[in-house]
Amino acid sequence: MKPVTETDYRARIERVIRALSDEPEAPHTLDQLARIAHFSPFHFHRIYRAMVGEGVIETARRLRLARAALFLATTDSPVTEVAMDSGYESVQTFSRAFRNLTNVSPREFRDRGMQLAQLVVGPRPIKRGGSNMQVEIVERSPIKAWTMRLRGAMTPENFKDTYARLWHWQVDHGIAGRTKEAIGIFYGDSEGGDSESVVGGATCVSRTASQWVELIGERYYAGVIWDEPLKADGGIEVLEVPSGKYASYRLIGSYHGIPAAFQRLYGEWLPKSGFVPDDRPALEIYRNNPFDTPANELITDLLIPLR
Repeated sequence: MKPVTETDYRARIERVIRALSDEPEAPHTLDQLARIAHFSPFHFHRIYRAMVGEGVIETARRLRLARAALFLATTDSPVTEVAMDSGYESVQTFSRAFRNLTNVSPREFRDRGMQLAQLVVGPRPIKRGGSNMQVEIVERSPIKAWTMRLRGAMTPENFKDTYARLWHWQVDHGIAGRTKEAIGIFYGDSEGGDSESVVGGATCVSRTASQWVELIGERYYAGVIWDEPLKADGGIEVLEVPSGKYASYRLIGSYHGIPAAFQRLYGEWLPKSGFVPDDRPALEIYRNNPFDTPANELITDLLIPLR
């Protein structure tokens, strides 16, 4: 199979941006956008966010507001009508979103005769250039993990709570300290989200962080590897990940560095690698114990599944 180049990655992402720009009001789904980009829906949004500098939802919101600004500048339509036509349920919500993007209200924009170019700043350019990340291509056996799903937004507090619940479950079942590996399993697909209108339309107007997590289908599971029979109770889900090829990057240091490291893997290393991800989840393998290891000595292997 011909390697996928960085230029291919950029072209795929640019096709998605064009689709959003052509129809900013349309209720796109992440599955649809992933198909436009020819990326696995499990990893599309992470690749998009890492390469573009903002999420798909932020792009859709910005493009919708840019179109509203064009209406304000070129028509005499009332602000309320522009708000409704732009997919907002109230002029107050529209005005707040417009000011957040432009630093002026819709009426100020119209009264001053301001130009759209003065107000709307897009995401940073798709990153070009090399990366000095030391990434190894590895083969892993199938994984069977006993996991606890993270609840709500992916904040440090919720991660800590999830691993605490998993630890208490291990204590209750007498396996604490006896498991093989601690693992994080990350699904970035559109399962569980609103498959009819994830991006665009009225659904893309006002959501909490946890609601956006549900919409874009991000699911994170804290888990441990345990091969003996055990009852999956107390919120535990048993997940099985097939064997296969992975890009593996070893992070040494605080767990706080994991999001930035994954951002670089998806945005810098992967487009230059010649590979594309497949439909398995990304993994975090924790190699030492955070309870008796200094933060700067923690070892975490970050893995992206490859075709």
